Amino acid sequence: MSKLSKQDKIDIYNSWKNYGKSVEQLGREYNVTSGNLRYVLSLMERYGVKVLDKPYENYATEFKEKAIRVTAKHLL
Repeated sequence: MSKLSKQDKIDIYNSWKNYGKSVEQLGREYNVTSGNLRYVLSLMERYGVKVLDKPYENYATEFKEKAIRVTAKHLL
């Protein structure tokens, strides 16, 4: 599987949205799984192209554990 550039993602979105290409067809063309494409397309559909400018965030284990504890506390 290859990593997609921002322009690839925009091209895929346009082909899917405007030209009716299937996710499976686009996956074969770009050598990407259809599940990954569906995820990217759903993000772009919901938030627009600007979502591609947001960097990936890697959270520390301590932060994740604290978030779980706080959420669990509020659910009780």
